[in-house]
Amino acid sequence: MVLGRSAVAQDAGVGCDEPPFRGPVEVTPASGASNVTIDAYVKVLYGEGALGPEIDPSGLIELRLCDPGDILDCDRTGELVPGRAEIVGDRWLFFVPDGDLPASSAFAGIARGAEADLDFNFRTGMRRDTESPSLGPIDTPTTQRVDRPCEGGRGFRVDVRFDPAVDDGPPGSVEYLLYLTRGANVRAPELRARVRNLATAETTMAFVLSDDEAVAPVCIVVHAVDGLGNADTDMEPVCFEPVQGTYFESCSVSAAGTGGSTSFALVVGLAAWTTWRRRTRR
Repeated sequence: MVLGRSAVAQDAGVGCDEPPFRGPVEVTPASGASNVTIDAYVKVLYGEGALGPEIDPSGLIELRLCDPGDILDCDRTGELVPGRAEIVGDRWLFFVPDGDLPASSAFAGIARGAEADLDFNFRTGMRRDTESPSLGPIDTPTTQRVDRPCEGGRGFRVDVRFDPAVDDGPPGSVEYLLYLTRGANVRAPELRARVRNLATAETTMAFVLSDDEAVAPVCIVVHAVDGLGNADTDMEPVCFEPVQGTYFESCSVSAAGTGGSTSFALVVGLAAWTTWRRRTRR
């Protein structure tokens, strides 16, 4: 997968005042993925605020079916895959083919942006996506004291580790959404971290609690979501004390006083693109 400037900069530490990147950051299916399900669609994440209602989505993305004898020039000479493009929110671009993709075939595409373009390619397998990803238990979260240079003050970095989810699609199409479901100032589940499943072994998600947030026990849940929006929402909240590092048994979200359920947490983070997917697949 080719990363946009902002994604690379994040890995190295982005300056607090750096302007948002105005181009594509990542694509699903991940570039280079194999055994992509034939009912897959393409989802592109852009930098913050890079998209808007004034932009024609059809001019932002192309997907081409590669000729087996001309893979290298597929991005220019391959047959265009017919489909619909639509912008959701100010960061997501979706391309849904008119029908199932040909099985065991190679594809190349491009997502365009104001500052840079993102080239990608993948290869389909033989089957459709029929199952949600299955995510096992997470390890006990660990915390450490850290500075918060952009926000000011100090806080606690929380590291959450778990084995990758099992899915019937390519591993690189699975992403993980971590929600804070209980805390001193939590009124509804808050999305605090998001990562793609590009790891082959243990996956780590991290987020920072401010000192104000760390004065009381907190609870988290992690949802695994595949490339077609199928989600594993079975995880019970995991609760812990950020400051002392002592942990206690999992508690229900309603008992934690979040005013909602874990299913609501999922709706908060995924409503835009899962609702759009269902509408376009009718």
